[in-house]
Amino acid sequence: MGKQNHISVRGIQKAHYRSRGIGIIEVLVALIVVSFGVLGMAGLQLTGMKHSTNSFNRSKALMLTENMATRMRINRTGVLAQAYTGFDSSANANFCAVKPVPYCQASKGVAAESCTVDELASFDMYSVACGDWGTGAANAGVQGMLPPGAKLEIDCNDVPCVDTSTYTVSVSWPEGKTASSEEAPETRRVQMRLRP
Repeated sequence: MGKQNHISVRGIQKAHYRSRGIGIIEVLVALIVVSFGVLGMAGLQLTGMKHSTNSFNRSKALMLTENMATRMRINRTGVLAQAYTGFDSSANANFCAVKPVPYCQASKGVAAESCTVDELASFDMYSVACGDWGTGAANAGVQGMLPPGAKLEIDCNDVPCVDTSTYTVSVSWPEGKTASSEEAPETRRVQMRLRP
């Protein structure tokens, strides 16, 4: 009888050790499943953030395009004189580094200077492409609000350009490239056609 008790106790101990091993395996499998779930959620969150950033950039580009179109409608005489035709903010790398003279807008403690129609057109293109001249440099605008490489373009849709011509104002920017990504960025564009 004592021998049978000894065997059953040994059997219980073996069963106990086996169930203990199975518990560890179950915990590891559960940990792996949870890890995949967390990674999937992180991927979804990154994708959502990317699309949110893309939408935000598009909204800013649309606002800047409408700003340029409004300025052109206000300075219709400058449009008729073709002062806006063929503008490309990326053509001159130092375009935003030089404050336009005269500066046609009032700023802190400084009154707006008197501008001709052509000077107002140059100021308008500078303001939308570069933003306002702040403390020693331009800020905001196409180059400050959108990713590096963004540009503002204004083209007359007729050759030669006449008084009844329409214009295309476009803001484009690179999107999709990250510092660790080897893929080329896609160029996004917002365009507006208008007859000032």
